Amino acid sequence: MKSKFLFPTWCAIVGYLLAIPGFILGYLYTINKYEIPGFGFKMRERNDLFQPSFENFTNELAIFLVVGGLILIAFSRNKEEDELSAKLRLNSLYWSIMIYYVLYIIGLLFSITIGEIPFIGEHASELNLFTPLVIFIIRYNYLMHVNKESYLMSQPKFLPNSPYRKIGIFLSLISLVVFILVTVIKTKDLSDTFSSSAYLGLVIGFMLWTFSRNRIEDEMVMQQRLENLQLAVYFNYSVLLLATILFYSLNFLLVLLFAQISLLLFFIIRMEFIKYKNNKLLNTFEGGMSYEK
Repeated sequence: MKSKFLFPTWCAIVGYLLAIPGFILGYLYTINKYEIPGFGFKMRERNDLFQPSFENFTNELAIFLVVGGLILIAFSRNKEEDELSAKLRLNSLYWSIMIYYVLYIIGLLFSITIGEIPFIGEHASELNLFTPLVIFIIRYNYLMHVNKESYLMSQPKFLPNSPYRKIGIFLSLISLVVFILVTVIKTKDLSDTFSSSAYLGLVIGFMLWTFSRNRIEDEMVMQQRLENLQLAVYFNYSVLLLATILFYSLNFLLVLLFAQISLLLFFIIRMEFIKYKNNKLLNTFEGGMSYEK
């Protein structure tokens, strides 16, 4: 197993130089309501209910600094990249994404049944942006410290293929259909409840689908998991950063709903495509062997 799609080693230093000021600026913006004077422009003739006429980009700058910095810190090469570091990356990605989505599901359940958690509910979008990367960085560095003199590293524990994979696929498809129907029909009394429940079901379904074992789990599949999880993180944060540039206010929040599941969705699509391609190649090879006989 080898790590791919990594930045050069020196990028980690750049990452810290970006992330630390970004966190400070984000703290000042969130807690003290600080905005860089004049850092923005007028986008509308007058203030709307949810959209001010003048958009200040202090928050967007903080997001770019934090996300860009954490990406560089998380995915810069070590001075020595070997099989152990690849296994540690897979383990850390697995746990960071798993923990993040478990917390996200708990937050969704809490908001649907009881209401928003004070402070966390108000700043959920900001917290969601960097939580997976922070968890990954902490766990990866911890594992590197603990296993620096050992090459023995257990594989992540995935859910059994049966029945969790089928449950995940079924729940994902049903939730997607319900979510689309509710969005199209727009029934006032049931729209919010059903759409929230369907979205929650979609997240849970994608999680079960992502973290359940294939029928055959070998070194090649683990390599594919590592690559696809890493690419999924890149895709997810590309969506978030583009949304930060292109969308504001309510539109930004709507894009965030997609961004929250885009990581799992990208991983599932790419893994299934690779599996389909490998099966097709295997069938072609076996057909050729039969023909020769």
